[in-house]
Amino acid sequence: MKPAGRGIRTPLLALLAGATLVSACGNDPKSRVSIPPDNASPQDVVSAYVEAINAHDSAAGRALSTSHFADQLDGMQDNPFKNVIEISKLRVEAPIPNGNESPDGKRYHSAVYVPVKFTLKQREVVSMPDGDTTWGYVLVRAGADEPWRINDNGTG
Repeated sequence: MKPAGRGIRTPLLALLAGATLVSACGNDPKSRVSIPPDNASPQDVVSAYVEAINAHDSAAGRALSTSHFADQLDGMQDNPFKNVIEISKLRVEAPIPNGNESPDGKRYHSAVYVPVKFTLKQREVVSMPDGDTTWGYVLVRAGADEPWRINDNGTG
């Protein structure tokens, strides 16, 4: 005669081990982009944002953006989180002061334009060609102790 419960314990342990293995396989570490701390530089925020694009991690991209910018991307045909295959050879340059008004009509404590250069590869060429690209991001923050967030992108 088997001890009470022993016949149940072994299949239960096997089931739990299998569930752990399946859930570990479903957590692709490439799709998890770390959000920089609130005191991160504009360049660090841009680097994390590009990392999020490469990982197709739109949740991280949204966390690094103002709601205005994130909402704009949602409706774009060439949304970078869906259309970009890869951004490589990223070079993030020094921020340039950009006043305190932004495309969303709000006034911010500070705004900067962060120029970048990279090589772009997309699923579909829509608004910009593949290859070497000169681009940039406008970052804003509501106060001196607030985090920088992307509020626009483009050239110049």
